[in-house]
Amino acid sequence: MQRRSTERITERSNPASASLDTKSTREILTIINQEDRRVAPAVAETLPQIACAVDMAAEAIRRGGRMIYLGAGTSGRLGVLDAAECLPTFGSDRVIALLAGGQAAAIKSTEEAEDDPEEAKRDLRRVKLRGKDVLVGLSAGGRAPYVLGGMRYARSLGAKTIGLTVNPAAPMKRLADVLIAPVVGPEVITGSSRMKAGTAQKLVLNMLSTATMVRLGRVLSNWMIDVQLTNQKLRDRGKRILMNTTGTTASKATRALKEADGNLPVAILMLIRGINHNEALERVESSENIASLLRSSMENKAGKRL
Repeated sequence: MQRRSTERITERSNPASASLDTKSTREILTIINQEDRRVAPAVAETLPQIACAVDMAAEAIRRGGRMIYLGAGTSGRLGVLDAAECLPTFGSDRVIALLAGGQAAAIKSTEEAEDDPEEAKRDLRRVKLRGKDVLVGLSAGGRAPYVLGGMRYARSLGAKTIGLTVNPAAPMKRLADVLIAPVVGPEVITGSSRMKAGTAQKLVLNMLSTATMVRLGRVLSNWMIDVQLTNQKLRDRGKRILMNTTGTTASKATRALKEADGNLPVAILMLIRGINHNEALERVESSENIASLLRSSMENKAGKRL
């Protein structure tokens, strides 16, 4: 029994998908779908740990640190995907990702790279990991040497560590200040952790980065007020946000965004407070929480809470 309790869940055979090769296409899809339904409830069981991780990450970024994802294989690629979205969505460059095997491993499998713990140390030194950063180790089985080596190195510098795995008994547990381990059970294809394990990790990463940015004041109500207006779709979105938050017209919103050099919080403040670009920019840049600054200005103008 002891051996079973520490076995990697992702390497177990799933009875629900036995004889999968003899099934019809519809039966195969039904089995996959039924197994996928286990993921969200499993993630829900880890919400207390995710909340601790969010608070830890937000505090690190407030202190001038970063949240650094360090992963291998599918887990690492999901980290790269999540980190890449933080700048355009939230205007923050304080979330970065490192992947075993480097950038090339994002599009071409280099699974042998995850066996080198020293490579993780070299990668973390390259991005100048410091004690005020927080490191998020990403490994479905929770035992990739690359990830464990990076977590050990982070702890040696005094950095906080978060572990994300689907194996609660993983070696990663000993190296994590917070362990997030949704138990999704064995995969439909034995060992294929890109499936339920990957889905669970994607859901957790969505929560971790999004909630962290909300806590840091980069979301007002449910609007991405720090969205980077770098293409027509995003410029249209920024204009809609400006119209919704201030009640202004489309033409005035377009003009305000131009005067604000595309800085959405500055444009919002200019319209709400009736101030010029320089004064609005100064207030935004000196604010520790942009959402709170804008919310206070909006409520003062409207005389009521949003």
